Amino acid sequence: MASGYHDFSMKHLWTLALLFFALLGAPNDALAQEWKATPTWTDELASDRPAVPAGWVTEKGSYLRIHGHPDDMATLVRMARHGSEALPRLSERLQVPIGHTIHVYVATSDTQFRALQPGKAPTWADAVAYPALGVVILRAPGVRGGTAQPLERVFDHELVHILLGRAFAPAVPPTWLQEGTAQLLAGEVGPQVARDIASGMAAGGLIDLDNLAHGFPKDALRARLAYAQSADLVAWLEQNYGEQVVPTLVAETRSGKTMAAAVRKATGRFLHEVEADWARQYTRGIGFSWTSVMNEGVLFGLGGIVLAVGGVMRRRRFHQRMEELARQEALIDELAAQLYRRRSDRLI
Repeated sequence: MASGYHDFSMKHLWTLALLFFALLGAPNDALAQEWKATPTWTDELASDRPAVPAGWVTEKGSYLRIHGHPDDMATLVRMARHGSEALPRLSERLQVPIGHTIHVYVATSDTQFRALQPGKAPTWADAVAYPALGVVILRAPGVRGGTAQPLERVFDHELVHILLGRAFAPAVPPTWLQEGTAQLLAGEVGPQVARDIASGMAAGGLIDLDNLAHGFPKDALRARLAYAQSADLVAWLEQNYGEQVVPTLVAETRSGKTMAAAVRKATGRFLHEVEADWARQYTRGIGFSWTSVMNEGVLFGLGGIVLAVGGVMRRRRFHQRMEELARQEALIDELAAQLYRRRSDRLI
């Protein structure tokens, strides 16, 4: 007799896994507040940098000035040292110049974070970059969420925006290219990318690349998918075509070439072919990219799901087998009892 385990196909396992990741990535108000990103550079900015608040101090670094409250001095020193090392490294990876001094403000409260903005920042932003002004505004560790990623990683993300924004000025970098590159170089392509893609696909499928060139959706869930797609696509391009693919895309598009021409130059293939190859990972039934899944955290989580489902099936099969054994044992006991009674009758 076939057990329930054999009836539970791999298709059902993958579907359950996708639903599990979708639930993990389902949006809520708290998560929206913790979502890290930066708005696209626009022309709706003040003409000058924000004034340094009274009582603040400034820590100097190479190419940087870090402004903050004296109570956050340890953070200011840490950011100055990290930024001084990160800027040349990121500049070399992107093959774009650093430019003039970057001013970094470390806000001590959400109110101050808002007040320092020379433009309109999203309510969920953990940090914001303004390339035209050479300004980055961060939140001090004491006002960041307990689940927030390391401040250095957020800082790297914003520095990439400064470098790309300056390189493209007065034009604006293609949205998916700048956001995907910022996430990749900041080390943000991990388990959350897979979860966001899974939840976004469950809500309507992948977004066409053309629609990600000039901005992201307003809807929070679709916007999360847009960020995740961008990160995964840029990571996939680098994985398949080497580290030179990103600086080539940057150089070609900043010179005025179309994205199709830039992709042709960087990969030797047509844009629609590259996009189709990347998207095929998702449309073949698994539901998320191996670029993102090849992370021990995601593999561990997925392995846990499969093991858990397998465990349920094994336990069901085990109980069925035990019930069958119990019936067999009862039959043997009854036969033994009958044999004993017959022998007893003979002895009497």
